[in-house]
Amino acid sequence: MGPRGRARAANGGWNRLIRRRTAALCAAAVLTAGCTPYGADTLEAVASGSPVRAVARSVVVDRTAWWGGSSYRLTGVTATAQPNGRTEVELVLGVVVESPVPAASALPRVALEQEGVAVSGPLEVQPPPFGRASLTVTVQDVGPPGQLLDPNRLALVLAAPGAARAVLPVGARSGAEQVDLRPTVLHPSTDAVHAGRYRLVLSSVRLREDCTGNPLPARAVPIGTTPFVPRSLRALKPGQHSVEVLFEAPAGTTPEQLVLHLTLPDGRRLAPSTPVDTTAYPDRPDIVSLAAWFDFYGDTAGTYTLEAADGSAGAAADRPVAVTLRAG
Repeated sequence: MGPRGRARAANGGWNRLIRRRTAALCAAAVLTAGCTPYGADTLEAVASGSPVRAVARSVVVDRTAWWGGSSYRLTGVTATAQPNGRTEVELVLGVVVESPVPAASALPRVALEQEGVAVSGPLEVQPPPFGRASLTVTVQDVGPPGQLLDPNRLALVLAAPGAARAVLPVGARSGAEQVDLRPTVLHPSTDAVHAGRYRLVLSSVRLREDCTGNPLPARAVPIGTTPFVPRSLRALKPGQHSVEVLFEAPAGTTPEQLVLHLTLPDGRRLAPSTPVDTTAYPDRPDIVSLAAWFDFYGDTAGTYTLEAADGSAGAAADRPVAVTLRAG
């Protein structure tokens, strides 16, 4: 090989070395400064000192709160530092539909709080209308950049605008007390209510602080291949209570002439807050469910009295049937 050939070979080796070093430098720069070799899209710069691997902190917890006829059991929280300096939070919830009758449609607004201050936007939680479900919720952009949230300081809050809040503290340093909103069962003096042409069975009477009846219809949900319209609920306001009365009646029973009143422990006599509604069971064509809600403010301790009467012309002279309701 002549002098010129040796020079070209040397230059070629030098150029290959330069290309290899340049490629290596760009590959490293892609992770830090957004180098764009060969027309690649510019990558977002990573903050200096950010961890190369995600750092995770987990807390095992077992707390339950009620909302809208379902219980929400929080069993685990994991906070993971992301390369962009923010925190990703993963929540593990077990949702159980607790309603003894066809499912009610009332979903809370769910958010994470730290010492009473929201650190996430609203989380979308969609429990099933029947049965059980476990779900995982992932939240992005929680907290200030570069600061990993301590999951022990978090609380999961279930609420609605202007409504009572169910609170599930994750740890002892969340700055929040647990608030359950579990319904209180009111035991009737009798289960059978015969008023005029009405033949009713009291299936459930509960004092609630989360939800009450809603005159607006709910969206249909599929039960297998059959669409079903669940009972619609709305959130109660803070300090407000509702006595939820659920009857079972023979199929074809309508509530138009059913007259109900509830006497509170302090003597106040209430009519239903919304019209009594009827809902079909998806798996029992022989009966229907009737529901009445009585909303009020004030003390809840003591004995309640439920009166039922048939308001039709033929039964107007009949005395109302009275049922005593006691907690415990």
